[in-house]
Amino acid sequence: MKTPDELIADQERLGAEQEKNQRNNSAYDDTSAGPTEEEKKRGWDAKQADLEMHRAANSAESCPESVTEKSPKGRAAVTVTFGTDGHAKNVSVAEPYGENSAVGKCVLRAIKAVIVPAYEGSEQTLNWEVDLTGGKKSGPVGGEPEADEEKKKK
Repeated sequence: MKTPDELIADQERLGAEQEKNQRNNSAYDDTSAGPTEEEKKRGWDAKQADLEMHRAANSAESCPESVTEKSPKGRAAVTVTFGTDGHAKNVSVAEPYGENSAVGKCVLRAIKAVIVPAYEGSEQTLNWEVDLTGGKKSGPVGGEPEADEEKKKK
């Protein structure tokens, strides 16, 4: 029977042996403490961008009710360009909801708030329609590819 001190010594010896084996393995990297900011950057994450744009569009859909200015009901065409840092770099809203209207300004604020994960590569531009009729049917221009595929299967 081993004493508690002997058991601890055995465990420490086994741990040191395991650590030594890992270091001898070529896949072991003891020089980094974790991924750097550059390593965390990846390619464009279309799924996350779509999710964030849906959130912003849902927020923008309430713009006609939140401003006192009368505006036509319809769909606002929005174009947003993301910089590689993940922030909306350029955002525009087509007429009649341009940036000179209260509703247009509200939509711009909602879309400019979108932040996607930083990525490597070129700037990404998305074209969206924000439903300002109260129908809550905002989405990418051309529709939802996944939803269209599901409808075809049924």
